[in-house]
Amino acid sequence: MTRAWTLLAVVALTAGCVTPYGEGQRALSQGRYSQAATYFTQALAEEPGRSDALLGLGMAQYKQSEFPEAADTLARAVAEQPHDPTSRLYLGLSYLQQGDAPKAEQQLKTLRTLNIDPRLGQQIDRALEVLRAEPLSEPTRAFVAGSLETEAELSRETQQARLEALRSFYYPPPFYFGPPFYYGPPFYYGPYPCVLVRRGGYFVCI
Repeated sequence: MTRAWTLLAVVALTAGCVTPYGEGQRALSQGRYSQAATYFTQALAEEPGRSDALLGLGMAQYKQSEFPEAADTLARAVAEQPHDPTSRLYLGLSYLQQGDAPKAEQQLKTLRTLNIDPRLGQQIDRALEVLRAEPLSEPTRAFVAGSLETEAELSRETQQARLEALRSFYYPPPFYFGPPFYYGPPFYYGPYPCVLVRRGGYFVCI
């Protein structure tokens, strides 16, 4: 009975732990960009300089075509996490949408040097060729930005699918004690889901 009450208490506490950042992520994923911006702003009021909240706010602003505001926010996110591809991508897109080709090119060239999906890299190469060719009209800028954003989203979805497949493969049934020696439920290591297993005498996050 004591164990049951303890479990209920933990569930109740967990259900009540709703954070502005979590709500912002939910709103962003559901396309409620104005609400997402509000939640991320609240998260930043609690933790100024939080890079993931800056990224979320910048993306919400970008989705609402608030390109100057998005560029300012995302520049702060890049300053906090210069090797984060998503922050760098959306900063470049914000500059591109404003017609600032040199700054957009600079961000895309830097993004190309990071560890990104090869298909996104190829799309960036094509975008850079277009940027260098001639001044772009507003529809062309929007098309190039949309193509890059779509490819980035496809890359994230593919990566997520691979991680889910690995997680389901290594997630054992109850009372499983064989290799590869599972060590607890999935958790998040940085922005990615992880399952900890032991392989070859080492702990591995998959």
